[in-house]
Amino acid sequence: MRLSRLLLCLLLIVSVAAGCRLPGRVRPSVKIGLVAPFEGRYRAIGYDVIYAVRLALQEANGAGGVAGYSVELVAYDDGGDPAQAAEQARKLDADPEVVAVIGHFLDETTQVALDRYAAAGLPLIAPGALDPALTAPSLTAYRMGPSAEALADELLQHLAATGQARLAVVTEGGSLGQALVDQAAAHALQPVIVISPAADGWLEQVLAAQPDAVACDAAPVAAGEAAAALRGAGWQGAVVGGPTLAASDFAAVAEDAANGASYVTPWPDPTSLPEAADFVAAYRELSRGLTPGPLALAAYEATWVLLEALERSLTTHGVPSRGNVAQALAGTERDGLLGRITFDTARTWREAPAATVALE
Repeated sequence: MRLSRLLLCLLLIVSVAAGCRLPGRVRPSVKIGLVAPFEGRYRAIGYDVIYAVRLALQEANGAGGVAGYSVELVAYDDGGDPAQAAEQARKLDADPEVVAVIGHFLDETTQVALDRYAAAGLPLIAPGALDPALTAPSLTAYRMGPSAEALADELLQHLAATGQARLAVVTEGGSLGQALVDQAAAHALQPVIVISPAADGWLEQVLAAQPDAVACDAAPVAAGEAAAALRGAGWQGAVVGGPTLAASDFAAVAEDAANGASYVTPWPDPTSLPEAADFVAAYRELSRGLTPGPLALAAYEATWVLLEALERSLTTHGVPSRGNVAQALAGTERDGLLGRITFDTARTWREAPAATVALE
């Protein structure tokens, strides 16, 4: 009887073991992190980028993984808040299976997280950081966009070419607003006032300065409110800004005031690119009908940059590690929907594009 029970137990063990192997051997996994604002005034950014990142991972895992590994996503909300961003960076640092991070999409949230990532040797790809000074001190942080100075130069050229000489800068203190002020004279433009949209009487002061154009360097909602207030007061000059004006929240808040506004960006609207038609269709299917916004392609290409670096790292070293992925990122050469992506010695996208787009 005891022998029979022992044989039965052995058969059950063999059967369970065999069942665990079906339909095939499970691939080992590695994790990447995504930190973005999914709640609060910047939430449109988070929901724009998460489906793009998930799409890239779906494509990679569906094609057999990365050098034999499945790649899992760990996503955290920083709410566009520096304190929350620091806490989410701490969580990713504490997970040893996380080998790299994509985020945080705002200069201020990126800045507070950098020290934690640098101390952990955790590589970060920052698609939304405009200030090169943010990532320069960190040997593991990579910017996937042009500098605020390059965006300001493009925007100022546009204003000069259209005869706008007097410029008001409505800014929340971002790097683009400062670059516009610093570089205006080189384009024969005069910054007649620099003011926060939160300042008392900002609208009256801007109107009194009689600008030809107003540059909004603010969050999409704040920029939309500023544009609507200016138009409501009867001002008919040019409303311009940076990539935040491409967000759906800007147009939703500004309403008719968004018509004719121009913004400078390194990231084209995916729906405007014939070569991105398959991406747009796949994004809509994954998101159940949502249209990819201005940061979707940046997040998608950032994920593929990371996946290609991870593959080279695993091929060379055999096991995933943060240090090896950071080292592999330096040699990235990605030809994708945003063109060629390589990094210079300051870990910034070499020759990142910038173009001025008009809202209709």
